[in-house]
Amino acid sequence: MVVAIVFLLWIVIGLSGYFNVANTNNNSSTEYSISDSHFKIYDWWLISSDSTNNSLIFDNQFPTNFESKTITLCVTQYANESMFESELQSSDSSLDRIVIKDENMTIGGINVKFINCTNTNGTKTFQNYYFQKNNKYYSINVKYWTYPLNELYDNAVKITVELIISTIN
Repeated sequence: MVVAIVFLLWIVIGLSGYFNVANTNNNSSTEYSISDSHFKIYDWWLISSDSTNNSLIFDNQFPTNFESKTITLCVTQYANESMFESELQSSDSSLDRIVIKDENMTIGGINVKFINCTNTNGTKTFQNYYFQKNNKYYSINVKYWTYPLNELYDNAVKITVELIISTIN
């Protein structure tokens, strides 16, 4: 019984801790560079060693019922419109993914092509944002495990994407 109570407390504290981050209690951000552009991202994202000059990869841990899962976010600048369009087309027609939502939206005054996919067995979610700003071409790709707890980290992804798009130049 004591073990069960401790376990439940651990889950509640872990989830509420992430939920607070997702609700922007920590608004501090750091500026990063890709190619010839700069953008800001919240400090609760950790840069990955897999980053390149054209793409920066960030990770964020979130708790689930039994373990932590990682959200991966990649910001990419494309060298030209042709490379951008090629990547956009391949994202829209991948054989191992099922498109759930494909729409145009406006984020921070910028037109964004949003493609939300899942892998064929439904265990991973992919959110892809493609946009042009200041005659440069970008994507933000987010990958995470599909769980019923999505509402706990969807807000964190949303506000992060908004920050990146509004600050990238």
